[in-house]
Amino acid sequence: MFGRSKQASKMGSTVAVIDLGTTKFTCLIGEWVDGAMPVAQSGPLSNSFANGARSTDELGPEGYGGREGTGSRPLGSVLRIIGYGHQRARGMKAGVLIDLDAAENAVRDVVSQAEKMAGHRVENVVVSVSCGRLQSLNYTTSVRLNGHGVRPSHIDEVMVAGRDYAAEDGRALLHLMPLGYTLDEATGVVDPINMVGDLLELDLHAVTADISPLKNIALLLERCHLRAARIMATSYASALAVADLSEIELGTTVIDIGGGTTKLALFANGYFVHSDAIAIGGDLISFEIAQALNCPLQEAERIKVLYGSAFSAGMKLEGTDWDKPIQYSIVGEGQVTEGQISAAQLADIIRPKVQHILSLVMDRLNNSGFGGHSGQRLILTGGGSQLNGLAEFASEIFSKPVRLGAPPAISGLPPEMLGGAFSSSIGLFEALQRYDLADEFTMKVARGQHQGGYWSRMGTWLKDSF
Repeated sequence: MFGRSKQASKMGSTVAVIDLGTTKFTCLIGEWVDGAMPVAQSGPLSNSFANGARSTDELGPEGYGGREGTGSRPLGSVLRIIGYGHQRARGMKAGVLIDLDAAENAVRDVVSQAEKMAGHRVENVVVSVSCGRLQSLNYTTSVRLNGHGVRPSHIDEVMVAGRDYAAEDGRALLHLMPLGYTLDEATGVVDPINMVGDLLELDLHAVTADISPLKNIALLLERCHLRAARIMATSYASALAVADLSEIELGTTVIDIGGGTTKLALFANGYFVHSDAIAIGGDLISFEIAQALNCPLQEAERIKVLYGSAFSAGMKLEGTDWDKPIQYSIVGEGQVTEGQISAAQLADIIRPKVQHILSLVMDRLNNSGFGGHSGQRLILTGGGSQLNGLAEFASEIFSKPVRLGAPPAISGLPPEMLGGAFSSSIGLFEALQRYDLADEFTMKVARGQHQGGYWSRMGTWLKDSF
């Protein structure tokens, strides 16, 4: 269970999150309650969060400088889910909004499901997205001290300078994470306040996105009478839901394979240091099956889920009958006929597409400059990660251990919503616990500090605050 943070407190006792995926929309409504609340163990973070414990360092003065994934906090408020809704997405392609009316109807439906269950009207929501050509930037900002002690205003100065640098090219700032301080020649300074020196430097990681796709998301929510209190990268939320704290500290890469996009988040030395998104996902495999078998896409998806495998057809696997025929429907010229394919033939169709997706991920990691810091383990999550044999195949491609990641159990969620397909939705609650400079700007909308109407505030948020 997730402990309540300063960031979450700003949003009130009830928090609503929406995951706008290519194949599925999900809305969860959580309520902060006092005291410990035991939950069934499910996933790597269950023990850490079951009693409301926070598992990050206490932030430095004024909330700055906390490291990701280490330390602890005392017991506090915990979260329980009081309403949820999910259904097949409409109006989205590769994470991008393409049909406003269709998407609006789908969002209204999932929010209505969650609201009815919770008995609570949703207004502000936290949203995860993978659109906008996500980019990661890692850089350093500095301020001259001239032999004086470090004051909170100095930290404000370097943080705001870092925010302005990330947004220089007109892109929207989704995340801005402090990575560490350097005071003169001393690196790895945890809390520089009151320390004396000549030059204070701060390493930062920013995740940015194109503004236009985010404005369309804001418009979609506005038409549903919702206000985006925060927009977060899906990759980050998914990673926080499934990565063990020790994995974050030692370094790991989380790959979230959705229907239309594949997202990756990389952690090194306890910090979130890189994020990316590729505009292909598990749907690519379904399309390939549909073309090869001349069957409807829905039928191809069924075949993939029930019989698909990333194993080589030549492998001798216990319990696998590679020659057993699989029946499927062929639709053409106004009539339905039956076709059949063996499990071995189906695997031969699937495996090249899986290899293509994973190879693209490897290329992105290598080009990021963090290929050598991707950790000793990979974690696969997302709906597309459920393909039989995918973890084993990925281990071959990346030459390192790979495991499937599922989010922790949260009180109020049914077991069927605790799989990898819901990692990003559940991870949004954990993301609210992490310090992020972008919160200092985007939360102005939720607090109503911008003047003017909703579109005026939203426009200011997307154009200026981002």
